[in-house]
Amino acid sequence: GLMRAMFLGLIGERTKRAKDLLSWGLRPNPIHRESRLAFDDVAVTLENETNLVSSTALYPTMNACENLAAAAEVIALALTQGQIRTSATAALCRIAMESSAKTIWLISETDTEERIRRCYGFLKAERGRQEEFERLEAEALAARTDPLAEVDLTNFEKRRERVAARQAKIAALSAEHITGPSGGPLKLVEGAEIWMDEQLPRKADAELDAVMHPRSAKSFYSLGSGFVHGFKWLMGYVLNDEELDDTPLLAITLDSFGNAIRMTEAAVSLYEAQSVGPRPDPKRARNYPDGVADAVEVLAPQYRFAEKRTPTELGEGHRGSGA
Repeated sequence: GLMRAMFLGLIGERTKRAKDLLSWGLRPNPIHRESRLAFDDVAVTLENETNLVSSTALYPTMNACENLAAAAEVIALALTQGQIRTSATAALCRIAMESSAKTIWLISETDTEERIRRCYGFLKAERGRQEEFERLEAEALAARTDPLAEVDLTNFEKRRERVAARQAKIAALSAEHITGPSGGPLKLVEGAEIWMDEQLPRKADAELDAVMHPRSAKSFYSLGSGFVHGFKWLMGYVLNDEELDDTPLLAITLDSFGNAIRMTEAAVSLYEAQSVGPRPDPKRARNYPDGVADAVEVLAPQYRFAEKRTPTELGEGHRGSGA
């Protein structure tokens, strides 16, 4: 009926908004030499780590933009075939949320030492999954007898040695120099939502708000686990067995995009706000939507230093953050 038509129209609007972030996700702007991220990178004292803060915070947001754009493309194609693809769309949106929440956790804090501690903790927390992959990959390579096996094994060992060198430096840091994420991905999503509500409050959507209340980020993230892991329990919450009506699935799709777009735009805005220099630069690409540009204007002043200091001076003032 009318509500279904309205939901389809709103989904169309959101797919465009989602894809508008892909340009930045594929080619994020370089950080300005006088930006907050540049200052923090120099403040890192681990040897040969020249961009630890900026690079650690960047990858999750790029991953979020990629998955969000993919969700938009999946639903757009499905609709041309008279289908919805709610499960695939929700799973991709959930990935975008989790990735964005990681960036927000890493660099929403304003204190340089704490930001560096979080980067160390984030990288250390990844190590368990990384070691599991390394063990399984090494076993698979050792079992191979094909002509490419030796070359693949050599390349793998080179990469593993490079990664292990960084991890060894982080492992050598004392506990007070590391702040790890706690509580799992859901906790990160919840924290990101709290930060967004404080810094970038959700804008009312009069048309949508009149017919449905948007599901919170943590609630959708929890519901979305059913799509990601193939759990049947969620079906009782998204379908009405007594009616052949896909409107509830369209509502879930709107919740998916609503939460994922908001969190990804927030992460992009936060990163971009800390990548810009202290003065406007007309040459800097505006490869992101107007809403992100507005958020950058709001956030940037919070991450500028009150007094002008060079990156070298900042690094000398934070030697306690290193080994």
